[in-house]
Amino acid sequence: MSIINLRNLGVTLGEPLFTDLNLTLSKGDRLGLVAANGTGKSTLLACLTGELEQTTGDITTARGCRIAAVAQYVPDDRLDQSLYDFVLSALAPEQQDFEGWRVDVVLDDLKIPFDLHHSALRELSGGWQRTAMLAAAWVT
Repeated sequence: MSIINLRNLGVTLGEPLFTDLNLTLSKGDRLGLVAANGTGKSTLLACLTGELEQTTGDITTARGCRIAAVAQYVPDDRLDQSLYDFVLSALAPEQQDFEGWRVDVVLDDLKIPFDLHHSALRELSGGWQRTAMLAAAWVT
């Protein structure tokens, strides 16, 4: 079963960055993007997450499929938030009161020690900060 399908995908930013990209990802597939700087890896990911509109081609996803990207670093303006509040803020405001339990499930699944849940992100190691960003993407 196909989860993500790219057909004739292309992006032009002044000049063509890539064209005629075809790719099918099925459940259980893993993909690594390896290429030189400036060849479109981040642009492709931005197209997949909906942050950028492709110039040509189609992206189709399986029903219910959500694509999220995890940034490399926590934004500076979020470093004073607790790990728990950072993950909770990924939910829509109307979901936070009634579906906040999802944060507990994700933090438990990721084996984040309870004593870190209410620590400010700036107090955590880079590894725990990245785990918090992964949890924020996953909770939605």
